[in-house]
This record gives sequence, structure tokens and C-alpha cells, in this order.
Amino acid sequence: MRTFLPLLALTCLCACGGDQTPEEAAPNAAVAEETPAPTPAPPAPATPVPSSDAPTPTPAATATSSTAGRVSRYTSLSDCRVLRSAPDEAGFSESSCPGLGDYRLKLVEADGRQNLLLVSGGREHNLRLSSVTSGGFSELGKRIEWRGREQDGSFRPDALILRYDVVENFDQPTRPTSYLLPVSLERTPCLSAKIRPGADQNDRARAAADGPGKCL
Repeated sequence: MRTFLPLLALTCLCACGGDQTPEEAAPNAAVAEETPAPTPAPPAPATPVPSSDAPTPTPAATATSSTAGRVSRYTSLSDCRVLRSAPDEAGFSESSCPGLGDYRLKLVEADGRQNLLLVSGGREHNLRLSSVTSGGFSELGKRIEWRGREQDGSFRPDALILRYDVVENFDQPTRPTSYLLPVSLERTPCLSAKIRPGADQNDRARAAADGPGKCL
């Protein structure tokens, strides 16, 4: 009987040890399961490789020159002096305006249309601006661009560019067509081109003014 009691106690201890749950047997394992695993960082996006077909940017055109050595100078038609005026005669007026080099300008207005004459060496050269447009009501831009080169410290113009707004659709008198008119000063001054509105109009007008200078 004495031998049986210790054996019975030992059997009970073994049975109790076998009833332990996994949590009781390994408490640290339970903590590990409750802690969420860190989320891996998303991979960095790959840097795009430039395409060999992409166009190469071109430098912007300079504001004063489209041909090496050529520059622009400006005068204003706001600085004119009225020489004659006859409002009752279709609003006629004639004004003297500053120029550059050996040239000065004469602005003539009548019947809602404007024209420009170049005066040099005592002679007047009528540009007859309406002859290259529709002949509708017209107005010159206030700024005149002169093209040429600096020589011996002075500017020598050989061309100029006029802004000329012409009403070509009489149903829309407030929406004129805005032309640029290059004028050649070589030999007898004359219109050398008519540049319609559009992309790079100023650059196209300067290229024409810097060209051979043939009259229209």
C-alpha cells in the first residue's frame, strides 16, 4: 500500500503536465503571434530612360536679331506732329513722325484708312499700304521696328517693319486682320512682304526684312 501511493502521485503529476495548452507551455510564442509582421516597403519606381526619338529643344529666337549682326531699333507714331488737318474732308490729316538714320515718316489718314510715306533726301516715297490688302478701314500700329546694323557707333537701317490692322470682314469691324509689313530701304523704299497672322509672325517678318529686299 505504501508503494502504491507514491506511484499514484507520480501518475497524477504526469497527467497534469500533459494537459497544458500550447499557450501555457510557450507563452512567448503567443505574443509573437499577436504582433503583426512589418509591411515591406514598396519597391522604388524605375527611372524612365529618355527616348532617343524625343525632339531636342531649340533655343528661343532673340528679340532683336534673326541674322548675325543685325539689330532692331524702335520709334513711335505717338510722337507725331500734325502738319495739316481737314476734318470735313473725310477726316484728312497729315503728320510728321520721327524716324532713324536719314529717314523720317509722314503719316496720312483719310476716310478711316492710314498710309505711310518715307521722307529722305527731300523726296517722299509713298508706300501705298492699302494696295497689298483688301483696301478696308486700316490703322497702323504705334511702334515702328527698324532693322539694320551698328556701324561706327551709329545705327544704319536698311529695312523697317510695320504693324497694319485691316478690317477685311465688314460684319466684324472690331476684329481686323493684323499684318506685319516689312519695308525695304534699299534703292527705292518699297513693301517687300506681307506677313499674315500666325505662329512666329514676328520672326517671319524679321526674316523677310533681313532678306534680299525685293519689292512686291
